[in-house]
Amino acid sequence: MKMVRRRRTAVAAVKRRKKRTVSRRKVRSGKQSRAQVAKGPYDDGYESGHNAGYSKGYEDGNKQAAEKEGEARGWESAERAGYDKGLKIGRYEGGDAIIDEQLPESHVLPDTSVAQVIAAGIAALGERIVHLLSAEQVAERLMEALEQHIPLSIVRLGDGELLTLAQEVVLPTEQVRQEGGFLEYAGVRVPDLAARDRLLAAVKRADIVGIPKLRQPNYQRLATAVFQAYGIDFRSKTLTDSLVNYRLYHEGHLARLTRGRRVLVVGNLAQPLADVLAASGVTVAGAVGQVQGVHDVERVMGIIRQHEFDLALVSAGIAAVLIADAIAAELGKVALDFGHMANSIVKGEAPFQT
Repeated sequence: MKMVRRRRTAVAAVKRRKKRTVSRRKVRSGKQSRAQVAKGPYDDGYESGHNAGYSKGYEDGNKQAAEKEGEARGWESAERAGYDKGLKIGRYEGGDAIIDEQLPESHVLPDTSVAQVIAAGIAALGERIVHLLSAEQVAERLMEALEQHIPLSIVRLGDGELLTLAQEVVLPTEQVRQEGGFLEYAGVRVPDLAARDRLLAAVKRADIVGIPKLRQPNYQRLATAVFQAYGIDFRSKTLTDSLVNYRLYHEGHLARLTRGRRVLVVGNLAQPLADVLAASGVTVAGAVGQVQGVHDVERVMGIIRQHEFDLALVSAGIAAVLIADAIAAELGKVALDFGHMANSIVKGEAPFQT
């Protein structure tokens, strides 16, 4: 029994010696230093910690981004829901609610849409409808004036002109200032009652007046209120769509009107517009630029008087109404309030060809 124990002890000792010998050989040979032996667990721990931290940071970042995206989507969804609700209420109050109010008590109007009711009402009010000259009819008036060498002024009323006219007559100054924040850019610094009165005189004298067709608050509805306030009769005034400047171009009339005519260009884009027209074969009589609002009209007219021309294209904001009127009334020429059509041509959005 003792012999067996001794053999086992000897075997174990031999194994321990062999193990120490191998370890010493590895250290002596440089295959694995103590620092490298210690480094293994450190690297494993560092790698593990780094990966865990990175994963957590990445997950937290994604979570926060998702939460923010969710909030944004929530706002968009709420905004859309509010818009849809408001639209639904507005459509009812502006249509069916009016029909409900007009129907006799204990009566309904089934199987009839708001559009059908409005169509029937318009047909019944046919005698009250005001005719607007088409772009073709306006072009014919322009051509006749050019051929016969008679004065003609065409002015256009947008929200800027109408708000200017509405000052202290239709709307209080503060409301005009709030709703017409762009007016100073268009050439009027509110309040300006002198500009209002000059604009009114020009509109009354103009041969053709463009008014907005859209029944929106500061467009046709304001035009109606302004005309009524100043006693201007819709039916005795020659009217067209306020977008007639665009329609003349798109229907091809503008090229026909300028062909063979001496054209004067007026407005802050006068020179670039003149360059485009000249490159397209139009005879440009001159370019009068830098119109500094409604109170700069007299200076501008002084320059215009120095030119010989047949047709003037005026793009000068609200001042264009005053200039077009003065060109026809004082110089006996043909003038068209050209508006932002000049921008479209200069930018290449509306290629011009004669």
